[in-house]
Amino acid sequence: MNNDRGIIKWLPFQSLVPNKEIIKKIKEEKNIIEKPLLSKEQQMDIENKLIEAFYEQINITLDYYLNGHIKTIKSKIINIDYVYKKITFEHNLILLFSQIIKISL
Repeated sequence: MNNDRGIIKWLPFQSLVPNKEIIKKIKEEKNIIEKPLLSKEQQMDIENKLIEAFYEQINITLDYYLNGHIKTIKSKIINIDYVYKKITFEHNLILLFSQIIKISL
């Protein structure tokens, strides 16, 4: 008697394939953090360093908050919009002053 069910025995696992995406999404949501709060002095220090880096055209390393995660970038500042408090970096990345958490010259 042939007990080999072949493909039939793997059919129940096909129902789990969509669940992989759900599990991945749950893991990502679990890693979301709140934006760290900065004092007025820290915010002013960051803004002063940004202006200094812009005028001297030096590469900076900064940590910024985006969608529940803290990311790091090393780049030059291309433009600072003081009215809307936006900073444009190389590779067309645009950040708000309020997104920046830490900066190193």
